[in-house]
Amino acid sequence: MLDFFNRMAFDALASRVAAAGEPFVSFFEPKGLSQHLQQNGFRLPEDLGSDEINARYFSGRSDGLQVRGNLGRLMCART
Repeated sequence: MLDFFNRMAFDALASRVAAAGEPFVSFFEPKGLSQHLQQNGFRLPEDLGSDEINARYFSGRSDGLQVRGNLGRLMCART
């Protein structure tokens, strides 16, 4: 469940991507998705939240670009 700030940020992002022709079509809770993937034979070598994404991909940027709030997540599952 998203708090008020993250819900507002999510709704704004959802509107922008829908207007660009790429609406969100599915949603997941990270823990639930991780369990589902593992129960179906996948390994999860990486599960990155906003802090990890920022550290890996956005550290040292002069423009301050980063993932804000708790909406960013990257998962990589392999068989």
